[in-house]
Amino acid sequence: MPHMGGEARRARAAGQPPGPFVRNAACLAPIWLRGSAAIWQPAALLAQRVSMMSPVSKLSRQLRCLVDPTYRRAWRSFRHLPRIDYRTVVDAGANRGSFADALLQLHPIDRLVAVEALPHLADHLRHHYQGRPGISVVAGALADKNGEATFEVNRFEDSSSLLKINPRNSTWFALDLAVHQTITVPTWSLPELFARERLGRVDLLKLDLQGAERLVLTGGVPVLDRVRVVYSEVLFEPLYEGAWLFWETNDFLKQLGFKLCGLSNVVHSTDGDLLQANATFRRPDATSPAR
Repeated sequence: MPHMGGEARRARAAGQPPGPFVRNAACLAPIWLRGSAAIWQPAALLAQRVSMMSPVSKLSRQLRCLVDPTYRRAWRSFRHLPRIDYRTVVDAGANRGSFADALLQLHPIDRLVAVEALPHLADHLRHHYQGRPGISVVAGALADKNGEATFEVNRFEDSSSLLKINPRNSTWFALDLAVHQTITVPTWSLPELFARERLGRVDLLKLDLQGAERLVLTGGVPVLDRVRVVYSEVLFEPLYEGAWLFWETNDFLKQLGFKLCGLSNVVHSTDGDLLQANATFRRPDATSPAR
């Protein structure tokens, strides 16, 4: 890749550190250079160049990205999150555990609570994390109160929710999102979950609840001051009845002292309209160090 080598040479000649393109190239090199033995040697030299100019922790991450594809995928998934130590995490809407698995690749998590409403997925998570200290699985749904609620299981299972789905979703996503069945699931408010799991400060609260994020946040006000980062699915169209749209979520969390610091995984409809994304909100103490 001539551009990569040229920028590095120009920086060296000027006595300056390489720009972000070069600094991150160790992570990206396996994509650009896959299968080319002739170019792996410059990539190795680039990694050596990075090692002379980066802190040890940053170097370790970059070199691991170079050789470990699983770690590389995890790092890409979470590079937008504030660079803090995530020791205690609540994963609400844990599904099959892909979010938690990726986060566990990157952070020395002491305590992870995975909440999943679909019984067979909760069973899968229990088996998946069996014997892992500090990880607990809660079978049920986070909501605004404790008790039971009707949960709609849709034909496309990942769209299932406590809230009724908007029939227009099938057109927006070009998928069959009709309701397949309804089940009754136990529900807990966020304060009840914190008490049940004996949680103090939570570094990351992840919400992927298909519109039910509103219920969790409004019912969770008494403990949200103990949460440092909220990573939540947000909607730009009324995909579910009673769900908040993005600006409502943003305004609510802003009033509680959170600041929007990123949008990722943006999804558009088949005709190009903005439908949903993942939004990251942080408290003032959850800041990223200089990169």
